[in-house]
Amino acid sequence: MSLPQVASRGEWLVGREEVLAQDRAAVRARLAVGTRRQRLPMIKLDKGYEFEGPDGRSTLSDLFLGMRRLLVCHFLLGPDGEPECTSCRAAAEEVSADLLTRLRGRETSFVAVSHAPLAAIEKYKERRGWGFPWYSCFSSDFNYDFHTARDDSYRGSMASGPSVFHREGARLFHGYSMFALRSETLGNWCYWLDLTARGG
Repeated sequence: MSLPQVASRGEWLVGREEVLAQDRAAVRARLAVGTRRQRLPMIKLDKGYEFEGPDGRSTLSDLFLGMRRLLVCHFLLGPDGEPECTSCRAAAEEVSADLLTRLRGRETSFVAVSHAPLAAIEKYKERRGWGFPWYSCFSSDFNYDFHTARDDSYRGSMASGPSVFHREGARLFHGYSMFALRSETLGNWCYWLDLTARGG
């Protein structure tokens, strides 16, 4: 890769000020989008979903672990146990025990979900050394209904990314979903919480 253009300090200062102005505008735009996202109406979920995990079957409500919010990372893992996108793997590498602790401290549960057999998930998870909760929705329409399954030919393009769910008593709501490259900015727990209706 070639080196950037060499300039005088005066020219560099002018260029830097232009970039700083663009950075400030980008931050303001991101904050405005975040505010708009947190004010979006939610969809009440009436359909039941079932997942398979290391301890057996679980419902979507179970994945909340009694908390108010649930962040689901839709991980595109093939039936053969191989990831179908690099973004999924990159995002998963950022999910640490500290991140999970911080999210739970703010009433937010986190899980990964894949439309792949549990055996394939467990094998790949062990290979990568990951410790976050990871469930299979292989026997349900969960990833299809939220447009995050590769083999769905009749519901438009599918992509990886997180979905946000909220709980009020026994009632569950879908608040937001983010797809593909946009989710690569996630990693810090603050950015995950920013996806929720109240932003933490």
